[in-house]
Amino acid sequence: MSKSTWRVGTIGYGGAFNMGATHLHSLAKNAGFVPAAVCDADAARTLVAEKDFPGIQRYTKVSEMLAKAKLDLVIIITPHDSHADLAVQCLNAGVGVVVEKPMAITTAEVTRMVDAAKKKKAFLSTFHNRRWDGDYLALKKIVAEGIIGRIHRIDAGFFGYGEQGTWWRSNKKISGGALYDWGAHFTDWILGVVPSPVASVSGFQHKNPEWKKYDNEDHSEAHYRFKDGTLATLTISNLAMVDRPRWTILGEKGSIVFGNDHWIVKAVINGRTFETKVAFEQSDWDGYYRNVAAHLTKGEKLSVTPESAARVIAALHSADVSAQQDGKQIVPKF
Repeated sequence: MSKSTWRVGTIGYGGAFNMGATHLHSLAKNAGFVPAAVCDADAARTLVAEKDFPGIQRYTKVSEMLAKAKLDLVIIITPHDSHADLAVQCLNAGVGVVVEKPMAITTAEVTRMVDAAKKKKAFLSTFHNRRWDGDYLALKKIVAEGIIGRIHRIDAGFFGYGEQGTWWRSNKKISGGALYDWGAHFTDWILGVVPSPVASVSGFQHKNPEWKKYDNEDHSEAHYRFKDGTLATLTISNLAMVDRPRWTILGEKGSIVFGNDHWIVKAVINGRTFETKVAFEQSDWDGYYRNVAAHLTKGEKLSVTPESAARVIAALHSADVSAQQDGKQIVPKF
């Protein structure tokens, strides 16, 4: 494209994790992308944005920002249940959208978003920046090299014991459930190393009745069955008093297991079993916006397409629906 300046705004500049500044600083490292406007229901947060980016326009209403700020791209950094409506509002105004992960909560929501982007021929992506994590970059290379052969089984997730914090991320209606935080990253990673489409999804959830301060489930499982026969199980649990590796990947010729700063790879080569450690690569957390900028300005292939992000939500939503139906297998729509 010939466009030389891209005016960028954010919806949300909340204090949690300082994500507003993180997004804008990362994107602004690419020539031509200018932090131009911020919208937050809390006017005090817009003042913080003005200190971070002197001259940035400040708004407390999305409609006013879209009408006045002349934006090319908006980054949505708000609770999960607001993503779809805000994205569609921006897309219908002809403004491109980057939405924080997860893309949304339900398959119906991501369908609305994808359809709006296609109708307006507007840019849409989701901030799956952890595709550029060093452990995942190394894992992708190990899998691509075929060292362990075709993957047939994956176990992944986080395990611990203790009550969740009491804020919107532990409110199921707002967050979508415990799977929608780190589970969105794990699901995206799993879909990235298994090339086959997902055939069906089943889920299991359990809530500790003694922990009453929030309504998220305390133990969640998603079982992804792929058309090539691979089975992947994702578990996000704060009700697991057990030590388990973050990843265990089984292939027809070997295995890969997560270590603290490396992968433990075992494989059969010429009839002999070998074991080695593969160090994680350097994380490249600016990689996401570097790709977005190259896509918008040079036509480079977009890494996180709307469809790939929508597959993540279709899988997570199917697992949640299945869990409410005693583990019934659900066929995801993306």
